[in-house]
Amino acid sequence: MIYLRAIHPSDRKSLREELFFKLSPESLRNRFFGLKLDLTPGELSYFTDVDFLHHVALVAEVDCCAHRRLVGVGRFVRGNRKSEHAEVAITVIDDFQGMGIGSLLLQQLIDCARQLGVVQFEGSMLAQNSRMAKLLHKTRLPCRSSRESGVVSMSLDLRRQAA
Repeated sequence: MIYLRAIHPSDRKSLREELFFKLSPESLRNRFFGLKLDLTPGELSYFTDVDFLHHVALVAEVDCCAHRRLVGVGRFVRGNRKSEHAEVAITVIDDFQGMGIGSLLLQQLIDCARQLGVVQFEGSMLAQNSRMAKLLHKTRLPCRSSRESGVVSMSLDLRRQAA
């Protein structure tokens, strides 16, 4: 069973130990555009202390022994609370990629964004990040992209419902 919930400041340790440290070098490059060895205290605060108006973040958890284990995180950030555009990012640890967790996170983020008046997700990804490209196209929402120097910039239109 997969559980989605809002991220909390108390998730700092699990975000670092259960998610970040479980990412392969390839997944780290895809998420951070380079190899990153650790998250700084400032980054952990930024990633976990969100206002749910201009910065929305959700975590995905699975049952593991006697507790739930964090296996994915998705977020969108808009420039200000009235912006209709937001940058989106989704990360799922390698052992759980391809199981639909990214799709669940993305759909929930789309629903939250629409409720807040966001009409477009934007983002950049490395051209080799085919999983993220497939994830965006699976929404069946209009998606535009352009490629420059190995980086794909994309724009997902949230105004239309998927067919």
